[in-house]
Amino acid sequence: MSTIEIDEYVPNYNRECEVCGQSPVVQGKKDGKIVYRGTLCGPCTFGTAKALDVKWWNSDEEQE
Repeated sequence: MSTIEIDEYVPNYNRECEVCGQSPVVQGKKDGKIVYRGTLCGPCTFGTAKALDVKWWNSDEEQE
């Protein structure tokens, strides 16, 4: 299995989470290109309600 390195997480408002139906879903960028097209929203990806705020996805705040 290979590992994808991500520079930043960005929202995709054109898709809905496959678990809860919310939008946006999480995508990952590396060198300015989308390298990860997620199918889950922020809270379902990161496991916290703090991820409702897309700015939190790339913050230095410790992810729980």
